[in-house]
Amino acid sequence: MNFEAFLGFNDTTATLYLSGVLDDSALPVFRSLIDQAVQRPLRRLVLRAHGLESITPGGVRCLAFAQQHTAPGVEIIIDGASEAVRDAVRLGGFARAVTFVEQPEALVG
Repeated sequence: MNFEAFLGFNDTTATLYLSGVLDDSALPVFRSLIDQAVQRPLRRLVLRAHGLESITPGGVRCLAFAQQHTAPGVEIIIDGASEAVRDAVRLGGFARAVTFVEQPEALVG
């Protein structure tokens, strides 16, 4: 399945909507969206990953880049991640830096 992504903003929350396979060929698009997100003052970076089938180590590195380029305390939330995506984030050593959620209500506020 092809990778598709788009970025939206609501006040101090940036939300990346992701679907498909985030492989190495999709990294430039993903990195570009991450770059756009971290240019703004954020409180949260939310990845809506319900349709994301997998993510490569390069994608996990992009998340680490995002964390490094935001203010301290910015929360990175991954909503609806499959087990494959969760495993990739864990294997990339980034699981402690993100919050996994399954319910959109957890993102309100």
